[in-house]
Amino acid sequence: MDRSWVRGKLFSPEYMDSVKQFMSFVKGKFSDNVEILCPCSRCLNQKYLAQALVKKHILMNGMDNSYTRWIHHGEDLNVEVIEHVPAGIVHCSHNWSTDGIGVTEEDSNDIDPLEAFLGDLHTAAAQEDREVGENKDGDTEPCEQDTFFRIAMKEAKRMLYPGCTKFSRFSFVVKLLHMNSLYRISNSAFTAILKLLAEAFPEYNTLPKSYNEAKSILKELGLGYESIHVCQNNCVLFRKEFAKFDNCPVCSLSRWKDPERKKIPVKVLRHFPLVPRLKRMFATKEASEQAQWHKLKRQPSEKEMSHPADGEAW
Repeated sequence: MDRSWVRGKLFSPEYMDSVKQFMSFVKGKFSDNVEILCPCSRCLNQKYLAQALVKKHILMNGMDNSYTRWIHHGEDLNVEVIEHVPAGIVHCSHNWSTDGIGVTEEDSNDIDPLEAFLGDLHTAAAQEDREVGENKDGDTEPCEQDTFFRIAMKEAKRMLYPGCTKFSRFSFVVKLLHMNSLYRISNSAFTAILKLLAEAFPEYNTLPKSYNEAKSILKELGLGYESIHVCQNNCVLFRKEFAKFDNCPVCSLSRWKDPERKKIPVKVLRHFPLVPRLKRMFATKEASEQAQWHKLKRQPSEKEMSHPADGEAW
């Protein structure tokens, strides 16, 4: 059965018809008054809802694009599923000596975000090499310190194991972490899965040995986040001058669930640092121009708000 529609454009005739077919399939498995798991991109098969509401969610939010085998809705595991790659994607091989990912501007809306990220890094690193080559004098020594792009590309080029061409270590780890988040796998279970995969994979594989090591790979590439402990009443963030405090200086409540062990904070704020995001945003000349389009090329309309930049808050 063709399931490529789960990655299709919302509200297109093909998508609407496919949602109707999915609901017809559900009605063949469940009576009308039975609540079912909602497979929309927000509920992710975690909530039981009325069938009419499930249909509305899928139409408005889109189907979870990883849910192509409808096992939660009565489909047999032996059913053959066809998952066509959406039109417009040109897959990038893992031979990183190429000039980048061959994707036109019109196709950019259909690109896999992971492939697009790697493509931007590759383009930025190549552009940086050209600029260094153009500006370097004959007696100038090469820079010893790797830049963000060089580190990122060095990591992205690492093979998962000798001879593997389908995944790099980075792409495989990203997909594993996505599954870890999507299906709410515990950190200890994720570490156990990594150890089992390391034993099953060929010798000299580069799989990380634990959940923390896998997360550190993303952090090196500027995709990680910083955890900041917070007072349970939101009085202060335990950082800077409050970093070593065990109790809130305002309400005096403990920072820890167990004040004796001091290992697990009551509340945590996960913060995505701005600088790595800006580096990726301005990684290439094209991306930089797009980020500044509202300032450089937009033609504002008088007495009409056509862009957030027209608002006072901007």
